[in-house]
Amino acid sequence: MNLTMRLLIPLVSLTTTLAAMEPVRLRVDYSRPDGTWNMPALGLGQGGLQGDPMIEPHLKELRQLRPRTIRLFLSEYYRIYPDHDTYDWTKLDRELRAVRATGARPTLSLAMKPPVLYPKVDHFIVHPNNYEEWERLCEALAKHCREQRFEVAAWEVCNEPDIGESGGTPHFFRSAADYNQFYARTVAGLLRGDPDAQVGGPAVASADSFLAEGLIAHCASNQVPLHFVSWHLYSDSPDAHAGNIHKQRARLARYPQLKNVKLFISEWNMDLMRPNLAPGFQPCFVLETMRRYGEAKLDMAAYYHIRDCFVDPADFDWMSPGGRRFMAHWWNTMPQSSALFDHHGRVRPAWYAFRLLGQLEGPRYAVAGEQGSIRAIAGEGDGYRHLLLWRYGDGGPDEIEVRLDLAGVSERRSRVVKLDSAAPVNNLKVIHFGRSDDLGNVPLKFKPWDVRWIEIE
Repeated sequence: MNLTMRLLIPLVSLTTTLAAMEPVRLRVDYSRPDGTWNMPALGLGQGGLQGDPMIEPHLKELRQLRPRTIRLFLSEYYRIYPDHDTYDWTKLDRELRAVRATGARPTLSLAMKPPVLYPKVDHFIVHPNNYEEWERLCEALAKHCREQRFEVAAWEVCNEPDIGESGGTPHFFRSAADYNQFYARTVAGLLRGDPDAQVGGPAVASADSFLAEGLIAHCASNQVPLHFVSWHLYSDSPDAHAGNIHKQRARLARYPQLKNVKLFISEWNMDLMRPNLAPGFQPCFVLETMRRYGEAKLDMAAYYHIRDCFVDPADFDWMSPGGRRFMAHWWNTMPQSSALFDHHGRVRPAWYAFRLLGQLEGPRYAVAGEQGSIRAIAGEGDGYRHLLLWRYGDGGPDEIEVRLDLAGVSERRSRVVKLDSAAPVNNLKVIHFGRSDDLGNVPLKFKPWDVRWIEIE
């Protein structure tokens, strides 16, 4: 290497370092609304873990998130059909009343196998022994929910029917024809009970499941009602989450008669098998992924899930011994990281991410100047102007400085709040309070996965 090159390399390195130290400058004009945030209906879900109350212990906390929908597994522990032509709505009604008390509408994933219709426990047995009776059950269920004014937002036929008991529910379809038959008979009963019911599926564990392709083609060709297509994804990649939306939309686009079918990610979260355990990752991931959902114009989403619960294998007598062992080991032994509340009801930092998003119920404002891993959402709600900022990623410098240029909010009181995910309690902390005109002089330092919330009165 010659002398010139040896002298040039330090200069290039110094120039790169200085450039990296330049603050990211974000500009928002709060006098010029830019539409409304096209976030999907903010939804949550609760796993099918027990017949005891799962929503009721957290009514006040959930109400603060302002969820539009809460998805529940209608599994066999609710015992809604104990005998032929006999209905018991006691346990289910209690849970649905709790959902309504949060301000949300329930979404029901039909995952029940009444023993009188499925006398043998086997997740490969997917058809009831009497389809007429099954349809009457579905009709009675939809009619009851309508009469009780539970306002069910969506009826989802099965849960992860492409993996069976591994998904916590008892149907494993090995052919699209079998699922399509079950789907058609199920929705026929539901729509007799409630002609306004919104029905769909297949709630597959993989967006690429042959069941999704098969259901779309079947409904298009046979005029079977399909109001939404649903699927799940557990991945740390917001790109993957958004990519599945485009993939399903492309499948529907082949059938013009399905142009009004909605898209529903009915379970989503970070990777559960290899979770990123950095304290700030999960709330930052929630913000980034919800923003991507909005940009991709997703209709509905249900974050999985609200609370981790210990399970009693005796509640899962509708599963095989292997399925019961899996449920007990996964929920009672394995470390859990997905829910908003842990096994003991303690709040996790992701709750605060949804709390901040829930405030954006008014106009949207454009944010100019985003760079690299620095992301932002500007909006309005409850008479306040809001700005959510986060750094999505752990590459690059240890800290990135952000400076703000805000118009249309002069002479207002404002506060800057840090989401401290590592704190054992009180994760939201005010780090600056003053006039909005001074915010441009407040240096905001972002480490990887940091989140800041700015509120302007």
